[in-house]
Amino acid sequence: MADKKLAKHLRMTSEVNKIFDDLEQYLEYCKDNMLRYDERDLYNNKSEQWRKYDKQRQQQSRQKENA
Repeated sequence: MADKKLAKHLRMTSEVNKIFDDLEQYLEYCKDNMLRYDERDLYNNKSEQWRKYDKQRQQQSRQKENA
């Protein structure tokens, strides 16, 4: 039983880390642009702030690929 829980925990670690990394990056974006930060907006396409952040992030990713 404990082995199954440990295996599940280890498998989910990278996913959880990605979420927290994304939260930190979104917080920095909000601070830099003096926007209201709400962690509920993370991955929420209904949020205008998140859409702007995501668009900027995608543009930066494309620029890195083209460079």
